[in-house]
Amino acid sequence: MNKIWTLVASTMLAASVAFAQDDFDPEYTDQAEEQVSEQVEEQAEEQPAEQEQVAEPAEEEQANVAEEPAPAPAPAPVQASFQESEQTNVQNDEYAPANTNNTPFLGFGVKFAFNYGRMFGFKEDLENDSDIDGTPSGIGFDGGIMFRIQMIPNLYFTPEVNIAHITTEHEFMHHKRKYVSTDLELPLLMRGVIANRFYVTGGAQFNFTLSSKAKIDAVENATLDITVASNEKVEQATFGFGIVAGAGINIVAGLFFDFRFYMGITELYPDVKTLDDLEFATGDYSLVDMSGARMMKFKVGLSYWII
Repeated sequence: MNKIWTLVASTMLAASVAFAQDDFDPEYTDQAEEQVSEQVEEQAEEQPAEQEQVAEPAEEEQANVAEEPAPAPAPAPVQASFQESEQTNVQNDEYAPANTNNTPFLGFGVKFAFNYGRMFGFKEDLENDSDIDGTPSGIGFDGGIMFRIQMIPNLYFTPEVNIAHITTEHEFMHHKRKYVSTDLELPLLMRGVIANRFYVTGGAQFNFTLSSKAKIDAVENATLDITVASNEKVEQATFGFGIVAGAGINIVAGLFFDFRFYMGITELYPDVKTLDDLEFATGDYSLVDMSGARMMKFKVGLSYWII
């Protein structure tokens, strides 16, 4: 019995060994090992390829970065350069006072001038009249305020309001005759600036007479030993008109030396008659024929722009 069970156990052990050998076939084992090794090699080949693909874009990016030009240096601030240019222009601007940093669109200033005046245009030739010593001439002065309105760069409208006083004189039959007048002058001028230092100006001027009178020396009568005062009445017209031209140079900021010429177009004494033309015992008349007389003036002075 024991032998039978021993035989059965041996038979089962042999069958189990045979079955186990069939499961672990060497060929099958070799094939599995080859498949595993092939997968490992494929993965090893794919990883360098992927690394190359990753490396190539990085190299291309580096190349692109290297090929791109270096950024240009940032330009200087526009505001700073603009302010510097403004300051330079103000320093050279003929209208800029010393206490400002720019030239405003509107401005005003003050002026004063001496002038030499001379009458011209007489219908009678006074120079060749033996009783008359020359044409009336003399000196005077004026002062006032001036305004500035910019039209375009370097061109300004510069009206003025001035008070002008002048005395001109000459002699008739060795007796001195003085013509004194005070006028309100309204020059309406255009001024052009040249090189931020010089200017030229021109325009029209309107004159309104504030006061006018003639101071005529009394006539002495040696025979009668008396002095006869003149009863002549020589008054200037209430309105006059003329043209103006001038130039100037900037001395310091806002301060100018000015030269100006004025030539009157309207007559100074249109209503004054000669004694021969006088129809009545009263009226404006003069022993010297004043018809046709007009005024010209040469002025030199200083002007200063406050703003």
